[in-house]
Amino acid sequence: MEATRDLAIAHYIAAALKTLPAGHTFAIRVIYTEDSPVESLTPQRQHKHFTAENTLSRRVLILVSQNDCFVAGLEAQEFTTLRLEIGDSRIPEQTIGVNACISKVDTTGEHARMPLVRMLVAGYLASLHRYSLALDIVSVGIHLFARAQPEYLFANSKHNPSKRTLDDSKLIAWWQRTLQFGLTYAMEHSSESTCITDKTVAYCVVPGGEQQCIKDDSAVEWKWGLPHPPEATAHNCVLQFPDDPITRLLAEPHTRPWSVSMLLEMLAIGEECGSGHRTAFFSAALPIAPASLKDAPKFDETAVQGTLSFADYDKMLVVLFGHNMDFSTSKLAAESSKTMMEYLRSINVSSTQVKTGGLAITTEKPPAVAPVNDLSSIVRKKRKTS
Repeated sequence: MEATRDLAIAHYIAAALKTLPAGHTFAIRVIYTEDSPVESLTPQRQHKHFTAENTLSRRVLILVSQNDCFVAGLEAQEFTTLRLEIGDSRIPEQTIGVNACISKVDTTGEHARMPLVRMLVAGYLASLHRYSLALDIVSVGIHLFARAQPEYLFANSKHNPSKRTLDDSKLIAWWQRTLQFGLTYAMEHSSESTCITDKTVAYCVVPGGEQQCIKDDSAVEWKWGLPHPPEATAHNCVLQFPDDPITRLLAEPHTRPWSVSMLLEMLAIGEECGSGHRTAFFSAALPIAPASLKDAPKFDETAVQGTLSFADYDKMLVVLFGHNMDFSTSKLAAESSKTMMEYLRSINVSSTQVKTGGLAITTEKPPAVAPVNDLSSIVRKKRKTS
């Protein structure tokens, strides 16, 4: 099977949104960057043996509109890490890990009451199955930091009387339900007829909060804490994502000997996660179905992956967050959406239309497939867990 437009991120989102109650039409726009080298997600990690590591990252923004007005958005950053380690046996061991960090989810309040954002998250998680087509991996790490804010992507939307905002506790509960649903949906909607497992593990921890018994369902087993042993050295295992309280705290030199348990204790009394704030860290392993060699798409290793450079992506965000953007009323939201849509057209971002109720998906023009980090030119692939 060739890498066709059906594998585009937008089509995974559309497939999820079309299950919403009938009678609605949405337009999906996906903006993503080329794969660029970034700093390691464990920059202070101490290695026992010779280790070489290379991390590539891609930034993704998904905007959903209805009646020519933006109604929801999701921003994420995806990381692919290649690690080569030579141990006592002198035999090189190669591992490849993929991690996706959902950094922002937001609405404008301009859509009918329905689980739109939940389906947007579910569709994005399902889109991560595309990594099985290029990398020999069995799971993708899912991560997010839940912190209540009145707006993330749409300027002044906090003043829109139709927008529903959640306080700290309700947001954490919403994210747990949303991830539980999204992980289940993604495992049920893999590119293969069946996924490699019907069960996965997810973690939640609220710094300073009491350990809770989190209700499981048939697909997601919830555990309290971070996905690392409490006594492990935090710098050696805890991933450090951009604009994250853990990253800022571990950047301090005095944190080098801290264990994972100590890290959580200090987060609980810190300014960002303590001091009356109630926040949560979520992480999970999303199993993905391995693609057979005959199904794997062919990538041109000399082609530029993605569409925007990191610099151009930042310019796009400047437009979205610009002083002339205002989503505080329906009229202003429509005007701001029109301005942003015109900008997106100028950088060749098209939309995918979907009618809810299981009707057909159409596109303005065939969207380019978002190819994943193809490391085949760097190393021989070998199956490892992330």
